[in-house]
Amino acid sequence: MILESYLAKIGRKRLSLTNSAWVLAAATLLAGLGLWQERYLSDYRLLIAGSLINAMLIWAAYRVDAALSGRVTSLLPETGQSIYRVAAWFAVYGIVNVAFFWVALPFYHQTGIDAEFDLFRALRISFFVLSGSLIGAGLTELAYAFRQWRISQNELELMQEKQLQQELEAVKQQVNPHFLFNCLNSLSVLITDAPAVAEKFVDEMSKVYRYQLSVNGPEKEDILVTLDTELRFIRSYIYLLETRFENGIQISLDMNEVFMGGQMVPLTFQILIDHAIHYNMVSPARPLHIRIRSNETGQIEFRHNRQPKTLSIPLETPGINVLINRYKFLFNRAGAVQLKEDNHEFAIILPLIFT
Repeated sequence: MILESYLAKIGRKRLSLTNSAWVLAAATLLAGLGLWQERYLSDYRLLIAGSLINAMLIWAAYRVDAALSGRVTSLLPETGQSIYRVAAWFAVYGIVNVAFFWVALPFYHQTGIDAEFDLFRALRISFFVLSGSLIGAGLTELAYAFRQWRISQNELELMQEKQLQQELEAVKQQVNPHFLFNCLNSLSVLITDAPAVAEKFVDEMSKVYRYQLSVNGPEKEDILVTLDTELRFIRSYIYLLETRFENGIQISLDMNEVFMGGQMVPLTFQILIDHAIHYNMVSPARPLHIRIRSNETGQIEFRHNRQPKTLSIPLETPGINVLINRYKFLFNRAGAVQLKEDNHEFAIILPLIFT
């Protein structure tokens, strides 16, 4: 991990140096053409000596501009101070660049590449240098505004991620009390009527709770788990539900082994199954059919028949909405989750995350 970070840092530095070299070469060429027009390219002595002097002075001016530019942003950091920053950058760039141009004039004279001093020509070139400094100030402001926007976006994304994770953790914690109450009710009946089944029930119940504690506990390592890990948990959970509801619920799993390494939000299947049970009637006369499968594109499809409970008080289960928002955030696009619902079937398609 440290080696990868170091290599990435070297790569970014090499790219930055390459870009700087190209910019310096272009600036040197433009400066030579602006000073000596067609003579710059036809006289090899002027081309070599003039380019060397211009390259050194342009690089020195750039370093001074960059150092002073940071002082401007530290003095005028606010978004609403854009005009003042541009004016300050223009003043800094203009003074520095014009000063370096006038410093360059004696070098041109001493090397013999520009023997005649023309005040009018020097003033005209100084005007063009000032014009370039104004353009540079505007570009600097655009770059600064873009960096600030990226920082704001990153901070917003971090806040959204933290909020979604907190909401999901709250939903997970709400699942446990209801689950424990229902399991204990079923267990109390099984102990009397079917002791062997009760022993199996306790074993599967311990697996479910062990998994829930591992993804909810303070020592959890990741916010995602593999499909294989989630399936091992949900099989135990399905056993508890089928024992509790008997013929009232039928849950099938159909997963391709190829996608077992894909990652997903922990307790996804439990939240979806509980949502289905919460909103629909579950009875031997009208069984709830739930099918969970992987499709050919590596997505998870969750489907069940709709047979809504007829209650006057609306049922509130925020878990599925939090789950959907979590997947959308992880994929950073609105189309990451597909939700389909009609009078006969509810279906949701969730992505697997491969890294």
